[in-house]
Amino acid sequence: MNDLEAFQDIFADIEPFSGTVPKGFVVDFLGQLTEAEFRTIWLSGESDSWDRERHIQTETPTLNDGEGWFEIFNWIAAAREARGSYVMMTLGACYAAQAVGSYLALQKLNPMPARLVAVEGVSDNIDWVLRQFRNNGIDPDEHWIIEAVLSDNNQPVIFPVGGAGLGNQSAMGMNSAGGREQLAQSMVGSDRASAILNNIITTNGTGVEVDLVPDVEHDTKAELRFVSAVTLNNLLAPFDRVDFVEADIQMSEVIVFPPAMEQMSRKVRRVHMGTHTDEIHDLMVRLYESYGWEIIFSYPPKRSFETPYGSWTNDDGVLTAINPAVAY
Repeated sequence: MNDLEAFQDIFADIEPFSGTVPKGFVVDFLGQLTEAEFRTIWLSGESDSWDRERHIQTETPTLNDGEGWFEIFNWIAAAREARGSYVMMTLGACYAAQAVGSYLALQKLNPMPARLVAVEGVSDNIDWVLRQFRNNGIDPDEHWIIEAVLSDNNQPVIFPVGGAGLGNQSAMGMNSAGGREQLAQSMVGSDRASAILNNIITTNGTGVEVDLVPDVEHDTKAELRFVSAVTLNNLLAPFDRVDFVEADIQMSEVIVFPPAMEQMSRKVRRVHMGTHTDEIHDLMVRLYESYGWEIIFSYPPKRSFETPYGSWTNDDGVLTAINPAVAY
């Protein structure tokens, strides 16, 4: 676990992207183009300008990039391992940078037919997924793009829909029994109860807004809506093998993964996930180990790490595991 020395050459034979980037786009190490609109809230203060066409020379990722290094590591490692055909799932896809990066890595290093599965609960993000695919030469009609929230069952969940690109929407607290009851009482006791009920019946929404990231200049408001739910078992069922599952589902990992571990252990080779509390991180590590998976990287959230190969600070935790039972 966390043998960083063993992986320092992971990018050694990959030439970083160098070329002309169109106006309105940013680009990553593999040449993945992303509309700056998708990243506006996170790009604030960066020196690079995207309001014009320009030449960009990217650099090889280093561990100083923190979580980003581990994400790209898994794109590359999964691509190199694949044989015959490739299936990648991104859960909590946002605008699908993880899926597109994985696809570009595969086609660059080990070309073969691929199926991408992108699951995302925010409707505006689904539109962005389609654009991200097309902007990078991927036909979305050849892949599965699913507008749904990950859960442990198929009952609709209350979910904050809005704040496209933020990637921090969570279904956990408000969909527990206590969370639902508290939310119901706050709505019933308000002077908007009749309007909320009308919204629920006619639109599947509540009309109730929440601010996902207070005190920033950008619009980060979202409406609490009822959104379809899908389980990880549902997603895995049609496939005999899945090369790579990536997940960033804002604490829902604690309910989504445990019920699917038997099927995961039969079918999935690699998983990389962001974790969101120490307790959840430790639980997920123990879960994978109990099913015989090998933990490659385990770095809890909200920590700073100093190593001979780079230093970084985590926001989300980093957890990468591979399954020896699914080999090539």
